[in-house]
Amino acid sequence: MGKVYVLNAGWVFPMFWQLVKPYLPPFVSDHIELVGDAKTELAQYIPKESLPKMYGGDAADIPILDTSDLKSSSADSYEGEELEETNIAAGDKMEICIEAENGAGRFGWYFISEGDYDVGFSVKVEEKEGDKTELEVRKYEKLITDQGSYTSKGPCKVTLTWDNSYSLFTSKTIKFVASVAEVSDVGGKTKS
Repeated sequence: MGKVYVLNAGWVFPMFWQLVKPYLPPFVSDHIELVGDAKTELAQYIPKESLPKMYGGDAADIPILDTSDLKSSSADSYEGEELEETNIAAGDKMEICIEAENGAGRFGWYFISEGDYDVGFSVKVEEKEGDKTELEVRKYEKLITDQGSYTSKGPCKVTLTWDNSYSLFTSKTIKFVASVAEVSDVGGKTKS
């Protein structure tokens, strides 16, 4: 096993670590290092040529996932489309089915949960042409926000599911938009 470097741990974790460390076997505790200031202390453990500039090294910075295009829960629209708002009770789920009945369709979705509460979310597609097949486009995951799209090969039904069945006491308010545009071919040209 390599080493784990804990950065920006705040003031509580070091105290907690000092309490727990004596009870851990050495093959675990010897592989965890608390680093106070990443820019000055991390170079003691990792060669500067391997360390990104953002951490005081000479290597190229690592691209970080940009979530700035995901709107806040106070937004009322997303990319010009009005967001619908609904409440999912504790222990409940909500499903929305969208169909492209006459041909291929490009489906899009976006949602955000208010109050930074996560909610289970998945997207399933049932292709209706030839052998009926069902596939999971967006695997079930607990999320606060998500956006995505899917282009079908022919007529199909897309089911978006928000699942709050794991929550015993907390209902979740989400804002969402889901849409479909029929396309003339899988290349993505919209029918007129």
